[in-house]
Order: sequence, then C-alpha cells, then structure tokens
Amino acid sequence: MAIMEKLDVERLLRGNTWLDHFGESVQQAVNAAFEDSGQPGIVARNFLNGTWLGHPLHAALSDTPIGLWTGTAIFDLVGLVTGARRFQRAADLCAGLGVGAAILTAMAGLADFSKVEDPAREEAALHGIINGVALSTYVSSLIQRSRGNRGAAVLLGLLGYGLITVGADLGGHLVYNLGTLVSRQAWKNPPGDFTAVLPSSVLGEGEMRSANANGFQVLLARVNGEIYAIGNVCTHWGCSLAEGRLLDRTVQCPCHGSEFSLRNGLAVRGPASEPEPFFEVRERNGQIEVRLAPISVPV
Repeated sequence: MAIMEKLDVERLLRGNTWLDHFGESVQQAVNAAFEDSGQPGIVARNFLNGTWLGHPLHAALSDTPIGLWTGTAIFDLVGLVTGARRFQRAADLCAGLGVGAAILTAMAGLADFSKVEDPAREEAALHGIINGVALSTYVSSLIQRSRGNRGAAVLLGLLGYGLITVGADLGGHLVYNLGTLVSRQAWKNPPGDFTAVLPSSVLGEGEMRSANANGFQVLLARVNGEIYAIGNVCTHWGCSLAEGRLLDRTVQCPCHGSEFSLRNGLAVRGPASEPEPFFEVRERNGQIEVRLAPISVPV
C-alpha cells in the first residue's frame, strides 16, 4: 500500500465526479445484468460474491493472476538472457493462464463493486480501470506471442505487470485503509453468557426487534413460536437487519438485499459473504436471554 499512501490517493480522488459517475454507471449495468437474469442471476451473484465460501471470492482469486504473471516476467527475462525456447514457452503458458484467471477475478470484482458505496466507490472504480488496462495489455502480449514478436510481447508483459502491481496496491488500500468488504462484525464482543435483552411480550409472532446485549447489537425474530437471534449489523455494509424483511427463517438486509439464515447466521444470498454471529436463546422470568452459540462464527 506504500504507493497509494505516498500519492495520498484518498485526497486525490475525493470529489472526483468523473470517477463517481463512471462507477455509478458500471454499478447500474452490473446490477441490471444480475437482476434481469432471474434465478440464474442470483446464483451467479452468490457464486461471484463468495457467499458459498464465507468470504469474498475476489480476494481469494486475485493472487492467482498476479502469481502467474510474475512467472511470465521471470521466464520472459530468463528466456531473453539464455535464448532457451523452454523458458519462452513457460512464459507464454503463464501469460495465457494468467489472462484466464484474471477474467474470473475481474468478474468477481465487478459483482462486489456493484454494491460498494462511498467513500470507497471512486477508489474501487480506479482499481478496476487499472486492472482492466493491465488485462488488455496481457491480451495484447499474447497476440504478439502468437505472431512471434517476442520483443513486443515481453515489453507489453512488463508494462502489464507494472500496472497490475499498482492495481493490487490500490486494492490493498481499499481493504486495509478503508475496510471495504471487511466484516462489519469484526472485533465486536457478543456475550458468552446468557444475557437478558428484551421482554418476551415485546416480540410478537412474525416480528423482528433489535436489542442490546452488553453493547452488541442482536436481531431477534419470532417465527412459528420459536425465537431466533443473530447479529443485527449486516456484515456486508453495516446496515441494521432489523429494518429489513423477515422471509420465513431468513432476514433480508434493507440496503443491498443480502439474506442471512436465522438458524445459523450464514449468508445465503449476496452481496454479503461473511456470516453473522448467531446465539442460543432462552426465555426466563419473562425475559429473552441470549448467548453466543459455541459453534457460531468467531468475532
């Protein structure tokens, strides 16, 4: 992240209307593509968001093209020095595999970006633009390799590697400095012992309520006479789940449509991927009491 810190990228991008409008346009197009596709669109978004994985898929994939293109740079340079054809073939293979991995990584990144808000949107848009240019540069390098233009292919590859390095540094800045897509439940302390949070009479059938458990926000829901409790702060962007919709035994976030299971806190629909903490519940002396379930996600 040293590059971004030295450039003070947050100050440079703050109020950049061009990037903001560009980001909004991309978000609208991506969201429309998912929503207009019906159930297949929901399945595709869940896959690309990493809902099934428990954390963003983009982060898990991003090291693959970078690693492959690092191999491309090394094999290209060794091939230039030695003239050995085997190193040139290895460089070509790494470049091609890197392009394939980068396309899937970019798709996952677009799915995540479609639900990103300020102050991260401008920076995330720039991250995508730089990485997109880097990808196109490697595609051009592959074309030159297929034509036998070794010198041009190597130069394009090195240019792409420089761009992807800057893009990766910016991605790190988004996560580690701005907390983009970091779970909003991280570093909080839910109660490990049963704690009274709400009078039983306050929570009616088919209703949801937010409650405070020693400083930790809990969502309570009564469904078919059974009370469920999970974290109330959406792990995706921090919205209150109590303001969302109760859908049988899941709750839908009011901000971006993420859904969480009331049974175990797992994200069942993106863009959220990280699960919510969930709680054991009991009613005692007219009070609803909760404690973090032993098998809940650690926070």
